[in-house]
Amino acid sequence: MKKNFKKAVVIMLLCVLVINQVSMQLIASAAGEKQWGGEFLTSTEILDSNGNPISDIPVDSGFKVRYNWEIPNDIDVDAGDRMQVTLPAQLKTAQNVQMDFKDDNGVTVAVGQATAPGSQEYNVTFTNYPETHSNVAGYFEFYVRFSDDVVPGEDIELDFDIPGEGPVTVTPGEPGGGGPPGEPDPEEVVPDQQYKGGYLSEDGKSIEWFVTFIPPTWKENESDPGYYKPLFDVSILDTHGPGQKLIENTVRVRQAFGQSGGQAGVGMDLGTSPVLDYNQAAGTFRVDLGDLTDGYGRQIIYKTEITDLEREEFTNDATVTARDYRKDVGTTVRIEGGEGGAEGTQAGFTVVKEDNNGNALPNAKFDLFRISNGEPRLIQAGLVSDENGRVSYNGLKFGTYELRETEAPAGFVLLEEPYRFELNKAGMQELTIPIVNVPEETPVGSVELIKYDEEDDSKGLAGAKFDLYRGTPAAGNTPISSHTTPDTGIVLVNNLEFGDYYFVETEAPAGYELDATPRTFTIGEKEVTVPFELGVANKAIETPVGSVELIKYDA
Repeated sequence: MKKNFKKAVVIMLLCVLVINQVSMQLIASAAGEKQWGGEFLTSTEILDSNGNPISDIPVDSGFKVRYNWEIPNDIDVDAGDRMQVTLPAQLKTAQNVQMDFKDDNGVTVAVGQATAPGSQEYNVTFTNYPETHSNVAGYFEFYVRFSDDVVPGEDIELDFDIPGEGPVTVTPGEPGGGGPPGEPDPEEVVPDQQYKGGYLSEDGKSIEWFVTFIPPTWKENESDPGYYKPLFDVSILDTHGPGQKLIENTVRVRQAFGQSGGQAGVGMDLGTSPVLDYNQAAGTFRVDLGDLTDGYGRQIIYKTEITDLEREEFTNDATVTARDYRKDVGTTVRIEGGEGGAEGTQAGFTVVKEDNNGNALPNAKFDLFRISNGEPRLIQAGLVSDENGRVSYNGLKFGTYELRETEAPAGFVLLEEPYRFELNKAGMQELTIPIVNVPEETPVGSVELIKYDEEDDSKGLAGAKFDLYRGTPAAGNTPISSHTTPDTGIVLVNNLEFGDYYFVETEAPAGYELDATPRTFTIGEKEVTVPFELGVANKAIETPVGSVELIKYDA
């Protein structure tokens, strides 16, 4: 599993508040706030501060619990949903620092935080990342301690209540990380070691530092005490880095011995030690240890108060000197409340919008839905096909989707049924089945021109010729058709699109006067079923007549 995590470093209340403000903006969602339990947990580990698995743990030491988790692809987790993890009864949280779980690109997947120091509850609050990703998985780890009723020396079983995973057995050890001098197996003891570590206090306001050095050579005589050859005139010059100051009267000393495996054992507590030559500005002080003739090394423990609330890294360097001996021990310590990481994959699609002849259709509008638990969930409104008819969208989790057409291209019928498809792999997918629209049927009407005698409207006139124009009368218009009246005097013209038209008579019936007046009409919804009736009368040409006078007379 690829992981890119950011170790959450929270060392002051102000920083917690700032991070919390940002996280809440990411998490806010009206649809969220569902409470999940441990359904997504897959495994756990018990780790030391360096991330190594451990089972023997001093009863007073802090250590880490690591949880691995994964959200099944068929479960929808929304922004604001919480996964609540409950520790076994023998454990309690050491801190309640807030951590962001981020993917490889630095995108926050979830935010984790204990409900309070010393509690058994740890909450993971998801952002909207699981809404747009599949194969969402990750891990988180945080510091814990044993509960107060845990006693050293007895194996205990930690039941994390994860399906398929049994209890984890650990052995709480004596306080302080070791027993009295001489207790460890000599085969496990090693010389010439240096150790350094630091731990954030539960309230996030101070750091407890441990500087441990082990003499370089074994003792010469078996009868000599301890393990190591004496060192004389031992002094430690310690330098703590910026952002902190020494809390005086906290310096303690105890015996120490090196152990195989990179661990330091400790023995007798030697009490407090005075601080010499303290320079707060430089962050330096000295501890004189005198002669080490007991065959042990030493561990110096002290606390610093955090003064720079925005600093994430703190340094601690020490120089150990003795007669014919010098050792520099230095490191940069990043104070951790734990860490977490996550990952996920995304899918996308491209589909082509076209007509029934395979021509691309731009400007179709769609709403995209994901089918969640059998119900449609709006993912994105207003997707528009481009000039090539393509509709694309990325950043989706796996599942069933629908494109619902909200506006068809001009001249085409709006789709009634949604276009459904599946996304089941990462990356952009070219959907092979296009979204097809059929053209609209253009509504048409008809007109019935009736040519009749002006004096007798029941008398239809044959042989009248007309040109039909679209629009309004104007010079230069071109006729769309020509018609001649039959014996009935009635011309029926069908399939006229809605709009304005006019007839112009070009030839009158025989014996009638020509009337070239444009006869206008409009085709609309009413004319779809009933033709528009347009009556045009013609006046008969008057036959010229004369008179005669007959005169009868006697021959």
